[in-house]
Amino acid sequence: MLKPETIAGVASAENGVVTLDGPDGLAIAMTPEAAAETGRRLIAAAERAATQSTDQLPLE
Repeated sequence: MLKPETIAGVASAENGVVTLDGPDGLAIAMTPEAAAETGRRLIAAAERAATQSTDQLPLE
């Protein structure tokens, strides 16, 4: 299992493109439509994860 990141990414918009920068060099560019759908999916997943047990998270 991947170790969960505790630092949020930074989203920006420039020239009609949405970028998301995160730790360890994570970078992605998306259309506004793809970014909006990704945002909806992230919120839905975060809401589900918040109700789940975290006892199996990596210890590192």
